[in-house]
Amino acid sequence: MTPLLRAVPPAEWALATDGEAEHIAYFGDDLERLALATSALGLGLTVEEGTGRVSASAGDLGRLAAELGRRKSPLSAPLTRYLSPVQRWRAGAHELALDQPLVMGIVNLTEDSFSGDGVGTDVTAALAHAERLQSEGADIIDVGAETARASRPQLEAEAEAAIAAPVVAALVGEGHLVSIDTYKREVAESAIASGAAIVNDISGLTLGTDAAEAAAKGGAGYVLNYSYTIPKHRPDPAPVYDDVVTETVGWMAERLAELEAAGLQREAIAIDPGIAFGKSHDEDIQSLRRLSELRTAGQPLLLAHSRKNYIGSVSGAGPEDRDLETHVTTALAYAQGARIFRVHDVAGTRRTLAMAAAIVSAAPGAFAPDEGSWPWAAGATAPEAIAEKALIDAPPGQRW
Repeated sequence: MTPLLRAVPPAEWALATDGEAEHIAYFGDDLERLALATSALGLGLTVEEGTGRVSASAGDLGRLAAELGRRKSPLSAPLTRYLSPVQRWRAGAHELALDQPLVMGIVNLTEDSFSGDGVGTDVTAALAHAERLQSEGADIIDVGAETARASRPQLEAEAEAAIAAPVVAALVGEGHLVSIDTYKREVAESAIASGAAIVNDISGLTLGTDAAEAAAKGGAGYVLNYSYTIPKHRPDPAPVYDDVVTETVGWMAERLAELEAAGLQREAIAIDPGIAFGKSHDEDIQSLRRLSELRTAGQPLLLAHSRKNYIGSVSGAGPEDRDLETHVTTALAYAQGARIFRVHDVAGTRRTLAMAAAIVSAAPGAFAPDEGSWPWAAGATAPEAIAEKALIDAPPGQRW
C-alpha cells in the first residue's frame, strides 16, 4: 500500500534552531503534475521506483500544496492536511490542547489484564484507582471491561456494557474525563450516555464503523487504532509487510476518510499506531522508530505502548516490570510528536514527559536562573545533595 503522501518531519530540536528545517515528502502518485509544480516553484524533485521525493521547508511545501491544487492534483489535499495539523482534540464538551502532553490512565475492569492490574467489576475499587491516577497527573481515565488479549474469551456487548456503564457514570460524577475502551456499538452508546467523552476503538474498523458512528452521534472523541485483523484474533498466517510504516501511513489515510464519511469531524479523531495489533515485535519497534511519519495525517498522535510485549523481546522483563522501558519509549515518542500517552504508571510518565519536554520543546530561558539561584532554574526547590547542609557557602547569587 503506497500512500499519496508520506512525510518525514524534521526533528523538533532542529526546528528550535532553524524554523526553515526541511521536511521530506514522499509522493506515491501523479508524478507528472508533481514535476510540473516543483519545476514552476524551483523546488528539487527526485523520482525513484515510482515515488517522488521533495525536501523543503514548511513554507515551501505550502507553496507546493497551493500549486498542486491549482493544477487539480490529488496530492494537494494530503499535503495541505499534513501542514495544518489538528491543534486541539475535541472530546465531547472538552477541547484538549495538544501543546502539552496528555496522559491517559488505565482502569481495567477485568481480572485477566495482561499486566495484572485489573480492578475487577467493583465500582469502589475503580473509583479509588482512578482517583490515584488523577492525583498522579492523569488527564483522561480510560475504562475497559474486556481484555484485548486474543487468548481470553470475548464478552457479549450487553455484559460488557453492564460492567462499564456504572463505572463510567461514577467516574464522570467525580469529575473525571472518561474514555471507553471498546469496539462495540452498544458499549460505546451506553458509555457515552453515562458521560464518556471518548471512544477508544482497538478494532481499526475491521468490524465496520459502528463504534465510530456511535462516537459521532454522541459527539465524542474517537481513537483510530491500527489493527491488522479483528479484535481478539491472532492473525494466521502472520502478516507480511514490505514496509510496515509506509503501509500504516496509507492505512491511516484510508480509514480517516471512512471515519469522516461516517460523520466524525477531523478534530475529534486521534490516531494510534497499534503497538501489538498485527505486527511482530520487530515491526512494533520499527513503528516506534519512525513514529513521526504518522504525523503525515495531521491528527493527534496517541501511543498505547505501556508494558507491552515488544519490551519483553528486548529486555526479557515480564509485564509487571516494564515501566522503565515504557518511560524510555514515552520520551522518544514525545520527541517524534506523540502527545497523548495511554499508560499504567502515570506518576512515572509525568516525570518522563516533564524531562522530555524540557529537552525537546522548551524555549531557551525556560529554566534560566534568577539573581540568587545560579545554576538552578528560578524557583527550583530540589535539594542539591543528600547531605542536609553544605559546609561551605555558595558564591554570592548562587546556590549549591
